[in-house]
Amino acid sequence: MTGPAFLACGLLALLVVGAALARRRAVRPGMAGDLVVTGRAHLARDAGLAAVRARGEILLVGWGRDGVRLVARLGRERSP
Repeated sequence: MTGPAFLACGLLALLVVGAALARRRAVRPGMAGDLVVTGRAHLARDAGLAAVRARGEILLVGWGRDGVRLVARLGRERSP
């Protein structure tokens, strides 16, 4: 293989690898909408509760300086 052909093959290989990595990291359809905050209540300056719908299940989570924690599973979302 000559110099320019070798360079072209190398660039093509880099493009293929880059496209594969970008596709792997991309958000898949349906993932972004699977987590929805349906309500919030502030309990203190840096703490509160939130109702979160995650894949059809309603969760009560608390947040504060120590992070986010599951408080309770409230059940499945009812279909209209």
